[in-house]
Amino acid sequence: MILAALAALVGAAVQSATGFGFALVLSPALFGVMEPAEAVTVLLALGAALNLLVLLERHDARWSRLPPLILPALPGLALGAVVLAALSREPLQIGVGVAVIAAGLWQLRDRAAAARVPATVAGFLSGLLTTSISINGPPLVLWLEAQALRPAEFRATLAAAFLALNIAGWVVLGIAGDATADLGELFVLLGIVLVGHALGVLAFRRLDHERFYRLVLMLVLVTGAASVAAELL
Repeated sequence: MILAALAALVGAAVQSATGFGFALVLSPALFGVMEPAEAVTVLLALGAALNLLVLLERHDARWSRLPPLILPALPGLALGAVVLAALSREPLQIGVGVAVIAAGLWQLRDRAAAARVPATVAGFLSGLLTTSISINGPPLVLWLEAQALRPAEFRATLAAAFLALNIAGWVVLGIAGDATADLGELFVLLGIVLVGHALGVLAFRRLDHERFYRLVLMLVLVTGAASVAAELL
């Protein structure tokens, strides 16, 4: 759990500073020490708390942008729960690692060359990823990047989308009977997330965001490779 605690601290700081990255950093660590259903449940709970904190800081979220994303996410959430129940820990951990690496490489691209993704596609994919491997950021980020939002609006709107998916994902897993978590471990990680959030807020205000993005994403690539190697070697 030491690795998971460190990943929770770094992931919370990363997401508070940049708007995304919590699941990218924390998922490989949790899938390495927990069963898939518990790992996803814990990620959804911690993510909901973290994104709520981001939203409470300021009122920059563009709520009107969310319905075209959230409505198509609902069938994706249900399908993701089916995938989670059908696959064992090993392929899911490898899948998490591959998804993390792919997301990290995509984020390292020239951001000016962002592709446009329809809201329905981004929403459905984010829902599917939420309840299967919990890494739902890339489709949402790709869509929001094309919306010409200010950095504060981008960060807050992304947090609002994540929060909605965290809550909906928790409900779907609960209905499917897959929502499970050790409350002791959950509360410890929650305390660490609060510290990471405070550090991320300071970083958001003071650091050069572009440089910070790239440093963080290099760490993300390392964690993804470690997740794959843990099951293949």
